[in-house]
Amino acid sequence: MAGFAISGVLLLVMARNGASGMVALKMAGNILLDSAVGVIPFLGDIFDFRYKSNTRNVRLLQAHYREGKHEGSARGVILIVLAALALSLFIMLYIVWKVLDWIWQSIF
Repeated sequence: MAGFAISGVLLLVMARNGASGMVALKMAGNILLDSAVGVIPFLGDIFDFRYKSNTRNVRLLQAHYREGKHEGSARGVILIVLAALALSLFIMLYIVWKVLDWIWQSIF
């Protein structure tokens, strides 16, 4: 979850610096893929070791600035992406809460 939050902050910084919606969408896709596979035990650890979403996102942003296409605003896309990320985080927290509740009920 900490990596998910850091990735979200990186996405916000990128949007404030005027990157295009397409770059924001690619970055959000990297974050979601990393977060979705990262929660799977053992496989997620192996995937996280090889697939570095923040490193990929920084490379995307650097290439975007090198090409000179950093004039577009990604605010609309970012709002949608942040809503999806917040919903994903809520769902993950809800699942963890339900599992912990189930474990607690099983013990007592």
